[in-house]
Amino acid sequence: MKNLHWIFGLTVPIAFILTGCPKGGGGSGGFEATGSSLNVLYTANGGSNTLSGFTIGTAGALTATTPASFSTSGTNTEWVAVSTNGHFLYSSNQNSANISGFTVNSTTGNLTATAPPTFSTGVGSSPRGITVTPNGQFLYVANSASDTVSGFSLGSGGVLTPTSPATFPTSGSLARGIAVSPNGQFLYVANSGSHTVSGFTIGAGGVLTATTPATFSTGAGSPSPEGLAISPNGSFLYVANSGTNTIAVFSVGAGGLLTPTVPSTFPTGVLGSIPQRIVISPNGSFLYVTNSGMNEVAAFIIGAGGLLTQTSPASFSTGATSTPVGITIDPAGQFLYIANSGSTNVSGFAIGLGGILAPITPPIFSTAPHAPIGIATPGRP
Repeated sequence: MKNLHWIFGLTVPIAFILTGCPKGGGGSGGFEATGSSLNVLYTANGGSNTLSGFTIGTAGALTATTPASFSTSGTNTEWVAVSTNGHFLYSSNQNSANISGFTVNSTTGNLTATAPPTFSTGVGSSPRGITVTPNGQFLYVANSASDTVSGFSLGSGGVLTPTSPATFPTSGSLARGIAVSPNGQFLYVANSGSHTVSGFTIGAGGVLTATTPATFSTGAGSPSPEGLAISPNGSFLYVANSGTNTIAVFSVGAGGLLTPTVPSTFPTGVLGSIPQRIVISPNGSFLYVTNSGMNEVAAFIIGAGGLLTQTSPASFSTGATSTPVGITIDPAGQFLYIANSGSTNVSGFAIGLGGILAPITPPIFSTAPHAPIGIATPGRP
């Protein structure tokens, strides 16, 4: 198996790092119709500091853009987000502590760097999860080393301007995934080191205010939460616990407060499955999570009260030594794609009845020589 130190944040990633995020990973949140007619997909390739670009065909097949990859002008690019309207793309660069910005060509999917091409998240901040709000006004990134969230407003040409203040403390440690609710009112951050989720309300000018309490436990033991996803109706938050091989589920209440469901966690597979990033189908019926340790994606039916039931079969292979991390769904909600950091490719699946996945033809699409970590389509990082 690949060296998985990056999963637990113990060392600087050697070649790759999830989720997630919401509509606006990742991760990896809940998905609604994006309003974008641009069928494009991008991967964040950590070790090569590049992004790979693809257009999505009618049967789900991916065709590489020309050129096939684009430099981020940063180092250790792990997470990526595309605005809901498909006009802008942003990636977080962990080691260079900045965000790369691009405009998206509406015909070819090619990327052109913004001017300037990068935006600082603070010295030594180590940015990870990144997301754009559903209305396209604000961008947020989770900083794992400084335990903060950086906020930006989106301006003309996709240029980013820091909010005032520019950062907001998470009251946790080792921030990973980040998600904004579909109504754009709440923001959540997974804290892998403190085993919690931070909650915020989003106010005027994109300013964040911590909920009371400021954090919520993701379960007993050492769950090490990574990816986040919010249901399309905004009623439930789902968290991938990489340390306990579970998904924690919360109901979202008034003011963004979180209450664990009963039961509060659901297993993603056998011991060592190491779940990473999460996506939810546009109709809110199905949830999918990458299990990096088992080279698979686990699938669930979302039932009453947000509770999860495994599909049958419960998981679908992404290939031997694939080490899947990022996961996304196409704008039409027909196809699911996974970034395989161990096999330098993307797996593609059609979403069928009951949430069952079937490999599309062909089943994989090369990003070689680049190892993809994050993956995103418009409004669906």
